[in-house]
Amino acid sequence: MTRLGALLAGGQSRRFGSDKALAVWDGRPLIAHAAAILARHADEVVVCGRSESPLPLCHLPDRPAPGLGPLGGLCAALHRAAEAGHDAVLSLGCDMPRIDDALLDRLCRPGIGHYLIEAPIVGCWPAALAEALTRHLAEGGDGAVRRWAAQAGMEGIEAGVPLANLNSPADLAALRGGG
Repeated sequence: MTRLGALLAGGQSRRFGSDKALAVWDGRPLIAHAAAILARHADEVVVCGRSESPLPLCHLPDRPAPGLGPLGGLCAALHRAAEAGHDAVLSLGCDMPRIDDALLDRLCRPGIGHYLIEAPIVGCWPAALAEALTRHLAEGGDGAVRRWAAQAGMEGIEAGVPLANLNSPADLAALRGGG
């Protein structure tokens, strides 16, 4: 099975106050840490939801239109995966610079797709869902990842470990402090 790694990096970072994808932790932008994680678990990595970043990767605009949140980025990745012959998309937010490799392996086990209950943008999505998600979004469907995942027949799993999801400068400061 081949996988496309989708780095979800759109959004306006309102709670963060600046572009959190470019915030620096441990000497590199958060987006670079997340891309390195995906590279260990995917055959190809793309950045979704933004037109540029410091990474030399393919950047995909949201699909079917801009401003659809994480599902717009995921939709773009699912289409890229289907067109490139990948079986699945492993998605991760740019604000998650640390995540357990064993947890991502659990998400990518064979069978139906899986997502994290605590952070539903982290998941392994069958590429065959591309058209269903396009229809859902084009018809004005709910933008909540968790609800769409359940509607698509995905299985939610618990992380079982703390997740570093950085939504504010305080979250980044805690991570810098060893949290």
